[in-house]
Amino acid sequence: MKKKVLIIHRGYPLGTNAGDKVRTLNMAKSLQRIGFQVFLLGFYTKGFSLKKKEIEELPEGIKPLFFYTLPNRFRLHNIAALYRAILTWLICKHYSIDLVQGELASAANCVRFLPKLPLITDFHSDIVPELEMDGYLSYQIENAKCENIYAIKRSTKTITVSANLRKNLSVYGNTDAPNYVLPCNFVAEPYLNFTMEKRKAMRIEYGLDDRILLCYSGGLHVWQCISETINLVIELRKRNPAYFLCIFTNDSIEPYKDKLSFLENSYMVKSLKHDEVPAHLLMADVGFVLRANSLVNINSSPTKTSEYMAAGMMVVATQYAGDVPQLIEDSGCGYTLKSPVASPDEIESLDHKIAQFMFNRHDEFEKTRKFIFEHRVWEVNECILNQLYQDL
Repeated sequence: MKKKVLIIHRGYPLGTNAGDKVRTLNMAKSLQRIGFQVFLLGFYTKGFSLKKKEIEELPEGIKPLFFYTLPNRFRLHNIAALYRAILTWLICKHYSIDLVQGELASAANCVRFLPKLPLITDFHSDIVPELEMDGYLSYQIENAKCENIYAIKRSTKTITVSANLRKNLSVYGNTDAPNYVLPCNFVAEPYLNFTMEKRKAMRIEYGLDDRILLCYSGGLHVWQCISETINLVIELRKRNPAYFLCIFTNDSIEPYKDKLSFLENSYMVKSLKHDEVPAHLLMADVGFVLRANSLVNINSSPTKTSEYMAAGMMVVATQYAGDVPQLIEDSGCGYTLKSPVASPDEIESLDHKIAQFMFNRHDEFEKTRKFIFEHRVWEVNECILNQLYQDL
């Protein structure tokens, strides 16, 4: 009989494809392939009308358990946490759950009435500095700190997206629980059959075949340094008017419209469905991951980096962009800036680096893809995950 694992995701984003959700679903599919019977418990705070569609789109064989929960606002967090813990206890007893994997530290508190049940906590990030950066109230930040402390203390094993994150989580307490680093690797299938010919066809479709396409893909959170990215493109265009900026996001671009106007007609902002992203990345040449000096960024492992490289792009990052500088160094397929505000010398050097990349575009396309497919596909994480559960 298959062992039963319950994956818990508090704040499950119905109807969107945020990075947290993509990682959670990748985990669910991997555990299913490893041989577990997988139950997915998603607590959501909005999007009830999307629940049915969400369930229909889940991979076959994964048991969906989606429940509304009160938001952690208006000082309702204690009531909401108690409700989630009671419901989790009932679910674990009803389905005879053997193991729990919590996605994010906030999930650990859901098993507080199940002290003997093994818990693996997957820390996608340290939410505390994210809340501080976004200006959340002090009681919300303190609550997040308590969740981190409890998750570290309660977990049988932990998973982090980077070694930096594991090291920096030690401020919330020490633990003997083994830690496994599973970076935000990409799912290979949508990128397998990419060719330079398909790239050219996509560029022709948009009338951009003669341009150097610079790309940012993802959310527009403050730590993504969107203003600095646009500024860098403005400076690069002073050296070569062939540069063209593509922003692929489902967030509002309104705060950046004035700054984008300096690019005149040399930019495009497009909202894409999750399955449309790979083909649009294929037509670009350079992908940006600019991050400032903060724990949010230093701890990170941005999935977009692997996706950029899987599409044959070179990557431009800052030294604070989590594990990205190491990827650039190991692959030789990118450029690392000291900070999001590039110096004139850095801009000149970057322009030269991009020109070299474009001169050898076909070879660079193959080289970049070969490296990332060898080192950062999700299947590498699945092997580590298999070992983690076998050790249990």
